[in-house]
Amino acid sequence: MSVRLLLALGFLLTVRLSAAPPTRAEAVAIGESYLQHRWEPGPKSVRHGRDAKGIEVHTPDRPGGRADPPSDGWTPGEANRGMPYKWGGFDTLERFDAGIRAGKTAGDVYTLEKRRLGGAAVSAEAVGIDCSGFVSRCWKLTDKHSTSMLFGISQRLASATDLLPADVMNTGGGHVLLFVRWLDAAKTRALFYEAAPFSKTRATERPIAELTAAGYIPLRYRAIR
Repeated sequence: MSVRLLLALGFLLTVRLSAAPPTRAEAVAIGESYLQHRWEPGPKSVRHGRDAKGIEVHTPDRPGGRADPPSDGWTPGEANRGMPYKWGGFDTLERFDAGIRAGKTAGDVYTLEKRRLGGAAVSAEAVGIDCSGFVSRCWKLTDKHSTSMLFGISQRLASATDLLPADVMNTGGGHVLLFVRWLDAAKTRALFYEAAPFSKTRATERPIAELTAAGYIPLRYRAIR
C-alpha cells in the first residue's frame, strides 16, 4: 500500500472520528469546559450601544447592570470564568478567545427586540454563545441549531423523569437547558448547564415541575452515544 494511500485513509479516519456524535459523558464534559473557561476581557470587551451596522449590543458585564443576577455577569479588568451569552452565538472556546484578543465585545444579552428581529439582531462585533448554540456545541453539531430546530434531530421523551445526562429540556423559540444529573431520588430537582440569556454559561438547579409547567419539553438527541 502506497504512502499516499495510507495518508488518505488516515485523513478519512480522522474526519470520521471527529464527526462522530458524542457520548453522554463527552457532551457533558464539553458543557463543563464552557462553564469553566477562563478568560480576561480586553479594552473593547464592554459595549452598551450600537455596532457599526446599527445593531444594539449590551454585554453582560456587572458594572453595566445587564447581568441577571449581577453575580453571574463578568467583571472588566479581572480574570473571568464562563463564556458570556451572545444572541446568535456559536463560538468555540478558541474562537471566543481569538475574538477577545481582536477587540470584539464579550457577549450580547437577550432582549425581546432581538427575539423579534431574529438573525438580523446578531452582531458580528461580539463573541460568545447562546442557549441553543451551547447545546449544539455539546452535541458536536457542525451547524448551530435553534431551539425550534432541535426538535428535528431529537426524540421527545415520554416524561421528564426519563432524562439522562446530555438530554435537554427545551422550548421551541425559547430557551434550552442541558440536563446533567438528578439531585434527589424522587427526580423532582435536577442540575442543568445552560447559556443564560442575561449572563453566561452556568450551572443551575431547577425544579422539574416548574420547567414542565413553563412548557419545557424533554428531548434526547437521536445520535447520542
